Formats: sequence, structure tokens, C-alpha cells
Amino acid sequence: MDERKFTAALVGALIALAACAGETSPSSQPGAEAGGDPGSAAGTRPSGEPELLTLEGRIEEGVECPVLRTPDGETYALSFRDTEIGAGDYARVTGEIADASFCMQGQGTLIVEDASRIDPPARDRDPARAGGIAVTSDYVRGSWVAKGVDADCDRPDFDVTANSRGMSIIETRINGYPETGVVDVGPTPALQWDEPLPTLPIEARGPDGLAVMPAQNAETVTLAGHRIEGDGVVFIKCAA
Repeated sequence: MDERKFTAALVGALIALAACAGETSPSSQPGAEAGGDPGSAAGTRPSGEPELLTLEGRIEEGVECPVLRTPDGETYALSFRDTEIGAGDYARVTGEIADASFCMQGQGTLIVEDASRIDPPARDRDPARAGGIAVTSDYVRGSWVAKGVDADCDRPDFDVTANSRGMSIIETRINGYPETGVVDVGPTPALQWDEPLPTLPIEARGPDGLAVMPAQNAETVTLAGHRIEGDGVVFIKCAA
């Protein structure tokens, strides 16, 4: 009888020990570790290694979230944590595209890791700078010289004429060599050349000027001896 009592007591002790060993502390539960990033209220972070994307453009008010509009016309919703940057600012932002977001505008929601205000390109500044003049075929056709005390219409820096198909053709010198290109007067006006020469954006600098600006992410070129860099070079039209 004493032996049976001893055996039962031993079994009970082993069961109790197993129960204690099977208990799980709160710290071992999934998601209980401190320091995890809860993510942004506007978007869920992608899993795995972050793939950072850097964009620049003008920030606008959006329906659910701020929206960044790039110079190419693309739009991205922005998920900020704490920032002083807001609508109307021209900014460079770096972040990753959210897997899911309640921001419905744009090509995706960028969860912003870093943001800073930067100087906008000339074509993005106050429209009054262009004098309210659109870049059209009529506006660009003619002879042009770089603005300044040395401007000499007897020796224009470039000429723009119409070809048989109605296109505006520019004749000038690029990097010291004669070149012929096309003046694009569409939504993003520019001087276009055969490769490998870069496309050079243009804008009206009113009321009588045309600015030729440097290409993005390309080597600096000279147009009729003038280095196209920084805020661009302004040319004025010679009298017909």
C-alpha cells in the first residue's frame, strides 16, 4: 500500500514538472519583442530587405495623403512620420513603396525615410518668370543669340526653321561640331538631337527669351560655345 502511494506521488510530481516546463513566457510570444517598428499609419512596410527609392518634385495636397508630383508628371502618395515639409514645397524624398496603404492616389505610397527641401528646376518656378508665354513653333522659329553685351545678331548662335513636314529644326554647334536637331514644343519642350547627345529642356524666359537648360544626369555640353549648366543659358530672338 505504501509502495502504491509512493508511485502515485512520483507520477504526480513528474506531471507537475512537465506542466511547468511547457509554460511560455510573454516575452517568447510572437510580436512581443520591444523596439519593433509599428509602421506608418498610412502604409504597411514591405517585408524583407528595403528597396529605397529617391524621387524629387512638388508636394501637393492629396485626398487622403500628401502627393509628390515629379517633373515627368508621375505622382506618388507620401507617408510621413514627422516633417515640416508640406504642400507647395519642392523636395527630394527617399523611402520604400508600401505593400498596402489607404492612400489611393498616385502610382504607389512612398513610406518616407528622409526628406529635404531643394531648389526647384527653372521650369518649375513661378510661371510669371516665363512671362506667361507658351513655347510654340512660332515662338521658337527665328535666329537666336545668347543674352548679354556680346550679343550679335549678325552671327546668331542658332537658327530654327520649319521643314517640309512642319517640324521646327534647329541648326547650331554642339561641343564645337555642327549639329541639326528638332525643337520639341510639346508638353515638355526641349531640343532633341541624335544619340549620344542629351536632350536639352527649354523654357520661355519672357517676354523675349528662350532658356536652354542642362539635361539631367548627363555630361555638360556646349551650345554655340556656351556651357549649358546650372540654371541654363538665356537666348534672345533677333529681329526678323
